[in-house]
Amino acid sequence: MLVRFRPGAAWPVLVAAVRDEFLDRPWDPPAAHWPQHPSTVGGRDRTAGGTWLAVDTAPTRRALAAVLNGKRLPLLASGATRPSRGALPLAALTGTVPANLDGYDGFHLLSATAEQATVVTWDGEVQTTHNLAPGDHIIVNIGVDETADPLVPHFAPLFAALPEPPLSTPGTDLSTMDTKAAWGPWVEFLLGDGLPVDHPAALLLRQEISGTEPGTEALAGRVYGSGSAALVALGPRGVRYDFTPTPLTPQWTAVVP
Repeated sequence: MLVRFRPGAAWPVLVAAVRDEFLDRPWDPPAAHWPQHPSTVGGRDRTAGGTWLAVDTAPTRRALAAVLNGKRLPLLASGATRPSRGALPLAALTGTVPANLDGYDGFHLLSATAEQATVVTWDGEVQTTHNLAPGDHIIVNIGVDETADPLVPHFAPLFAALPEPPLSTPGTDLSTMDTKAAWGPWVEFLLGDGLPVDHPAALLLRQEISGTEPGTEALAGRVYGSGSAALVALGPRGVRYDFTPTPLTPQWTAVVP
């Protein structure tokens, strides 16, 4: 997930996000799926009912929240199922993230408004909060701007060179602009710089699990990869949210124009 945070800009929060998941896990495309939160729009995981990224579009509380998987923990001794991390973005948007995170697998939870952007990280033992400084950041499964992940040093300079999208131009009428017109070079950026899906630094992934590695036997034959991508702008003008369910061959839709 790539985050440009610039308080005071026309759009203080710009996010380019790719969701990696088992491709056979069912989900619904972004919409207002939660009647108890009618202003919240996001994709919905059909298995657990949560989301990986959602925005609150209400003018009085515009915000974005997204979760990335972190450290996967051993099974609970009781045999109980760990709570779904997909509930966390919804909790972040309503200020109800549990104080006690015991039981959750590791995660990185981004919460952003026009004034502040934070990442809460839980590794199964310790919770830390990272306040994002103004600028560009890349959040990966091992943390924020962690260069140990090859993706970060490859894409950080490309991201820094990425110009502001056309939607930042004063006076633009976003309701008439399709994704390409609104985001310009950001759309091409999310194609992943031409890296193959099996490259260590790849932004877009696709991997069939062989089941030969210890602990992966039950996953044999399943495909893990980039199942969707999103572009989100958040600021005083409102929210712009574009989505594609096919990031490798993108067909973009303006969810919130």
